[in-house]
Amino acid sequence: MRASALVLALAAAASAAVAADVELDAQERDGQRIYLEAASPSGAAISARIGMGGLDLSGRTAACGNCHGEDGRGRAEGGIVPSNIVWSELTRPYGHRHADGRRHGPYDEQSLRRALLDGVDPDGNRLEGAMPRYSMSAKDLGALVAYLKKLERVLDPGLGEGSIRIGTLLPLTGPLAAMGESVRDLLSAHFAALNERGGIHGRRLELEVVPLPGDGPQARAATRRLLEQGRVFAVIAPFSVGVEAELSSAAAAAQVPVLGPLTLFPEDVHASNQLVFHVLPGVVELAQVLARHAAGEPGLADRPIALLHPPTAGGQATAEAVRARLTQAGWRDTPSRPLPSTASAPKLAGELRSLGVGAVLVLGTGGDIAALAREGARTGWTPQLLLPGPLAGREIFDLPAAFRDRVALAYPSSPTDQRSDALRDFAALGQGRAAARGHLPVQQAAYAASLLLVEGLKRTGRDLSRRKLVATLETVRGFDTGLVPPLSYNADRRIGAMGAYLVAVDLAQKRLVALGAYRRLP
Repeated sequence: MRASALVLALAAAASAAVAADVELDAQERDGQRIYLEAASPSGAAISARIGMGGLDLSGRTAACGNCHGEDGRGRAEGGIVPSNIVWSELTRPYGHRHADGRRHGPYDEQSLRRALLDGVDPDGNRLEGAMPRYSMSAKDLGALVAYLKKLERVLDPGLGEGSIRIGTLLPLTGPLAAMGESVRDLLSAHFAALNERGGIHGRRLELEVVPLPGDGPQARAATRRLLEQGRVFAVIAPFSVGVEAELSSAAAAAQVPVLGPLTLFPEDVHASNQLVFHVLPGVVELAQVLARHAAGEPGLADRPIALLHPPTAGGQATAEAVRARLTQAGWRDTPSRPLPSTASAPKLAGELRSLGVGAVLVLGTGGDIAALAREGARTGWTPQLLLPGPLAGREIFDLPAAFRDRVALAYPSSPTDQRSDALRDFAALGQGRAAARGHLPVQQAAYAASLLLVEGLKRTGRDLSRRKLVATLETVRGFDTGLVPPLSYNADRRIGAMGAYLVAVDLAQKRLVALGAYRRLP
């Protein structure tokens, strides 16, 4: 979605807008919708005429926000520089002098209405030809003028004149509490360090941590509340395992940018809402890298590649997503099966052997892959075993010797990505914090997301909005956090580090061996 289209999408959430020091009443919220998308809340027609020939356009095509910007301050486009139309600028007591030499006195409500309807300034001079002349009801015109009077003081939710409230969602109780606490402490320390240096363009960063319940329905409800209550400007590094769909849909509904969700199973980034920016790839992308590796092995490209997934709806969905990507890449035969238990491993090994499977992609945890490998070795079936690295446990080193040189893992990052200065800064944030001693990969991913957020805020500038932050992040190319591979985004790309490192498993020495350089996905 391009920035211009995103302006229209943002209008769907306009009624939730909160001001820095004002709130919009019902009339002003109607005016906000008219300003952003030229759609009448009452359903009345809004149209516009533009240019010397009076070309008729739909109101949506000529919405005020398209040219003057969401903030009303105007942005150059196609050689045209729209005016700054915030109320304090329009009503300057000494009037205005424009680049073409036109002069006029200050606007008031009546003269602004004439400008919108008839295309003349307070002194009766005709406005530039690029300025539309609108046709709308008196009620809609009154709502638009009422909104314009407050426009410059209206900021996105969570954004104040001196602060930016950033939310996150973390498990703080139960078996994952230590991990959640470590990320909370890391983000808090990072924000505190930034604030000591003056914040971002004079605004302090405030962190709002919402506990993630262990219960599924409660976790989904907490996710929706964080995004929908209108208290945060953006969300950073939320722990979204099991609530990926809720996070994505709630972000779309509330138009809240989300950076760096902590999950191995991101939503389909090719069909997502464009508000969610992932730092690292998930299981689907790691599986693609592994499959490309297998396709380069002699005799494997023409043999089936089996997909083993957890026996859940989510596991089946992951397998379907991987199958779709592999089909696009040319794989014709990709049977999928649930991960085997110890008891079911012999039957599954026999079935896959009969199908001629040459490689097995493991897409989850919980199955007994070692039992499957032992049965395969016993019967002479030794396919390539391919696993996303974050899913592999120590048992991977205990596979039968027959699988020597036949096991490959894919990792989203590598120690070779890490610069000494970045590691030093990262370590300093964890000094004296007990929770910081573990969960390093998760903490580093969260820190990388936090660095990306800061970079986006700095590049966007003081004149900040969610729309502008999203548009800025889409221009990030090769951003080096010093901890993960360089991050790049565009209007259609929402995974910053789109690729993986491959490593082989040395079963004799029980160690991992790098298989070349970083493998990028298109």
